[in-house]
Amino acid sequence: MAVSVSIDPDLCVGSGDCVRLLPGAFELREDLGVSVPLPGALDAEIDLLVQAAYGCPTQAIRVVAADGTVLHESNGG
Repeated sequence: MAVSVSIDPDLCVGSGDCVRLLPGAFELREDLGVSVPLPGALDAEIDLLVQAAYGCPTQAIRVVAADGTVLHESNGG
């Protein structure tokens, strides 16, 4: 199943929890102080992406299936 992954930079505090769980899908951009999704996020296991999103301390990660189903919504909406 194809997904899109985004991180709300206004919510992200750069904890790096997502990077520790899926280093091929997320990168901590220390220059920005936030995590960003990488192209590898599109190939990551959906269960792990959702786990990363739920584990985000500020709920900044949004995961959406190709059919538009929101698998995890960020606190930013």
